[in-house]
Amino acid sequence: MDNLCGLDGGSSVAPKAPSAGTEAFFSVRDFTVAAHQAVERLADMLSNDKVEGVRLQRPSDLMAKARSLMTAADLGRFEPRRFADILELYLETGIKVNSRGYMGRQFSSVMPVTAIFEMVSAMAPQPASYYEAGQLANIVDRLIEEAFGRLIGWPQGSFEMVTTSGASLANLTAVLVARNRHFSGSWKGGLVGDGSRRPAIAIGEDAHFSVARIAGIIGIGQDQVIRLQLNERRQICPRRAVATLDAAAAQRLDIFCLIASAGTTAIGANDPLPELAALAKRHGAWLHVDAAHNGAFLVSDELRPRLAGLELADSFCLDAHKTLFVPALCTLLFYREKGLAETAFPQKDSYVFDPFEDEMAAVQSGVKNFECTKRPAILNLWLAWSLYGRRAFADKLEQLVTMTGAAHDYFADQPDFFVPYRPESNILCFMHQPPGVSGGRLSGLQLELRDRVRAGGRYLLSKVDLDGWTMLRIVLMNHRIGLADIAGMAAEIRRHTRDILQHNPTPGGQERPLGLQSAE
Repeated sequence: MDNLCGLDGGSSVAPKAPSAGTEAFFSVRDFTVAAHQAVERLADMLSNDKVEGVRLQRPSDLMAKARSLMTAADLGRFEPRRFADILELYLETGIKVNSRGYMGRQFSSVMPVTAIFEMVSAMAPQPASYYEAGQLANIVDRLIEEAFGRLIGWPQGSFEMVTTSGASLANLTAVLVARNRHFSGSWKGGLVGDGSRRPAIAIGEDAHFSVARIAGIIGIGQDQVIRLQLNERRQICPRRAVATLDAAAAQRLDIFCLIASAGTTAIGANDPLPELAALAKRHGAWLHVDAAHNGAFLVSDELRPRLAGLELADSFCLDAHKTLFVPALCTLLFYREKGLAETAFPQKDSYVFDPFEDEMAAVQSGVKNFECTKRPAILNLWLAWSLYGRRAFADKLEQLVTMTGAAHDYFADQPDFFVPYRPESNILCFMHQPPGVSGGRLSGLQLELRDRVRAGGRYLLSKVDLDGWTMLRIVLMNHRIGLADIAGMAAEIRRHTRDILQHNPTPGGQERPLGLQSAE
């Protein structure tokens, strides 16, 4: 084996001793100083009861600030003041997820103890794909799998779970399993169909944009994405879906996967899963449920019935970093049939996989997910579960959903607000309708209100387009938010509306947005 591939095995280079500068970069003292600074500053942040959403800065101004904090020379030493300034800039520019004014996105504040453990896992990493590198992470996967299996109602040992970094990746992984199962040669030979039928997937019209992307990523093509119409509650309508899927099949589309939602991003709606499971079975299709947002309802005895039929899905995912309140990213991907997870990526290389499976290889997830170096994010969920139990998650979820229902009732009672849908989760859409504003100006007003409220820094809202109308949207992720905060946000909206109309009055009569009916 000497001089293998023409390499000269006789030469050698003396190892270089670590420099004093390198040792300084890994200073325990500097770490301790920085950790104390960070903990004290974060404790102040958590104790602050100020109502705020986000403080937007011009990109050019922020670029200048960030550039000024970069050392102009190789100082070779830690500067506590510079670290404090960098930390402050990060907190200053971030969304205020711990504030009662933050209602705009599905990013959650986290249980503080999980953030501490996040630092521990960063300093003492356990890459979670392989057992020898991430022993506890792989064992904890199995423990969380067991806990959720009991909540779903699947027999122990009949199913399996893997963790991924985000629902976008989880949805893609599940569809790959469905594709490889339906088209057995697709991993090696590609998606060629049977020569007469084109592979296709079916999704709801309100499916997350990452779901629609899957068709392009795996080579199906966007033209083979079948959009299923919605009912009056913005759920996939099974009756219309029957006709749509039958028509697609008649056009020689081979529907191998139907993707439903449990918690649409737009309004938090849950698709009718029992009916969709029956429809998928009729077409020989895999049923995957994107339950990134509402899948966490499993932990609540009160909310779990809203997921009726989830146990019939071939696969589903949920984001623990959304509604289980742990650091991002932590997504749980479940398969109803054990043994299918590893068919997503049927490829094994000798430097990571042994030819024979032993008790250690049996519990590792590397063969079942796309990531090779995977953060042990599952440890944060297990930590909180171990310390506080399931009830802690359920209590907060139930409080958020109850408060969102109360916000719906509040806006429904206001003559200048319109609420089209009763919320199924902690997401609520509404529109401000001041007298004298109608037509297209009404949608433009909502967008301008979102921008002005956000720029004010006190509240953070988002927006969504529904049936051609722009609506304001809130997502309640903070359990401290009360009706007083909802009323304060409404007052802020009215104040900005008065200012907008004073400077740009628009004549017209009051009208309800076309195509939207209030769902009680």
